[in-house]
Amino acid sequence: MIIDMYAPFCFSREDGFGWIHVKRSQDDDDDDDDDDDDDVDGLIEAWEKLISSGRYISREKVFELAKKYKCTCGKWMLFVSTGGKGDYLWSLIAKGIVNGRTLSTQAKINATEETEYCKSYHVICMYNKNFLDRDQMLESERTIRSLGIKGTLKYKPDIYTYLGVYRRNPWQLNPIIYTSNFDILKNQSIIEETTDHKRKQRHSELEMLLDDNDGIERQIENVM
Repeated sequence: MIIDMYAPFCFSREDGFGWIHVKRSQDDDDDDDDDDDDDVDGLIEAWEKLISSGRYISREKVFELAKKYKCTCGKWMLFVSTGGKGDYLWSLIAKGIVNGRTLSTQAKINATEETEYCKSYHVICMYNKNFLDRDQMLESERTIRSLGIKGTLKYKPDIYTYLGVYRRNPWQLNPIIYTSNFDILKNQSIIEETTDHKRKQRHSELEMLLDDNDGIERQIENVM
């Protein structure tokens, strides 16, 4: 299969690669054009006015803006090590998307890059159309798990990226709104909604990777 010819381990940011994308070529839903209806420019203008007003900024307000300007795309993120394991998990996800086994119709993985905290890692992003639809978000997670993915998943709406709101921000917003951990003994996911709160210094490796991914999203152009 052609997907196997594009193992992430073979592509490096140092060689000019940013992301590897996979998208279902023939989707039974004709909703792919919905993305053309989003008003990112209007969203950013409204956000700047909100900041200038000095009013309190909350997660609920961000969600209101997402609904108003139709910027509702979101993604489950999986962090994996570079090499055989990362290539294998990407292959599972990419083939699942192409073969119609996931609610997600597109995904991407960043090219190999060494960081300050670990030799190299990947983040796999698996998209769904509407993060405000909790049932859709849960179904997206369920179909990802059905591929055999057991690692921790983090859910992030794209609106936070559009607005330049990352983990460390002056409004203490948490751009990760759900976390999914898989309980092997119970053979089921444990999904928890996060809250906005004042952050302490980073301690866990996963938090470091999340911050690194924010940097990648800032730097790489043409992010889906």
